[in-house]
Amino acid sequence: MSVKGRFFQCILCVILYIGICLFLLEIKHSFYLTQYQISMFFSNNVTKQECFGVTQSVKKPINLEIEFLKRDEMNGEPINLQESVTILQQISNVCMKYNLKTPLIKRHFLYNSQHKSMYCWIRKVASTSFTKLFADMKNRTPTRNYYREVDILTPKTLKEVQHVSHNTKIFKLLVVRHPFHRLVSSYRDRIADNSKYTAQAWIYTEKIFRFTRPELFHSNTTTGNFHEKVFTPDKRLKIIPTFKEFLEWLLQNPEEDDVHWSQYYTHCAVCNIRYNYVLKLDDYTYGQINYVFSKFGLDKNKVYFPKLEETRGGYTNIDITCKYFANLTQELALKLYNKYKIDFEMYNYDVNRYINCANKNFGQS
Repeated sequence: MSVKGRFFQCILCVILYIGICLFLLEIKHSFYLTQYQISMFFSNNVTKQECFGVTQSVKKPINLEIEFLKRDEMNGEPINLQESVTILQQISNVCMKYNLKTPLIKRHFLYNSQHKSMYCWIRKVASTSFTKLFADMKNRTPTRNYYREVDILTPKTLKEVQHVSHNTKIFKLLVVRHPFHRLVSSYRDRIADNSKYTAQAWIYTEKIFRFTRPELFHSNTTTGNFHEKVFTPDKRLKIIPTFKEFLEWLLQNPEEDDVHWSQYYTHCAVCNIRYNYVLKLDDYTYGQINYVFSKFGLDKNKVYFPKLEETRGGYTNIDITCKYFANLTQELALKLYNKYKIDFEMYNYDVNRYINCANKNFGQS
């Protein structure tokens, strides 16, 4: 082969080599591009799934509520900003800790669209006073039948409750007190006070005694049947279950829930509603009440806020509660705490003092 022929042959080899290299580079680029696209596709989908799960099960941060409180404080409202923020944050933390999903029950809320206010009533936590207040806000003359009054003041539909609960222009109030104080108050007012008829005494006393004093159900001509032994003709109690009997029955029958002793977090759907303010009734100040009035759009000098009603025999405070706990075993007191543990955690209430009260030898018989 001539020199000229060999030269052309070398040129063709070089061109072929370059072509093969370019072809291989293109394949390699396409492979990595495809791998990157596949990787990004799966990465994006996993991230979306994880975020979706978090959104469903975790209560969002309370940044918006904090901003509202800061704005109120700057406007000169009488609030303890740090205390309010701490309680709202604690509620959010506990909801996340236990992954709580709480029911939304229409009848548990009072709502006034004109005053842009919603409130969850809790029995034995100034609910009568706040029901009167909401009736006054609606220019109604409240009756003594506060249960009927609630039906008038509550939102019309569950859908309206859901809408209001997410409306940041509506001020949402929650009022609580120490769970054990409320429980003792409920027992004293609805079970032990036999100067009046109560639905709770009529309904639950028979159930309590079937558990604690079954001998009362043995009828004879001398003592009569159970109702003749235990109730007067106008349905008031002649034989009163002790506080200990009431608790033993309650702990053995958790399904026997009543609005006078149900847990706060379930009754008021605290993990579904973004409350703006929590008023702790144990040590409230008139400044706090004035703050609530201002958020309700009320003039504190013109509105009448009724005195908090007391249970017959006096308001249930720390000392009264301790006396009732004196006849409990420490084991029973701890079981009771476990029933209301979430409420204790959400609102930073102390239990140790009442566990210690169970070791003392004074109190009711």
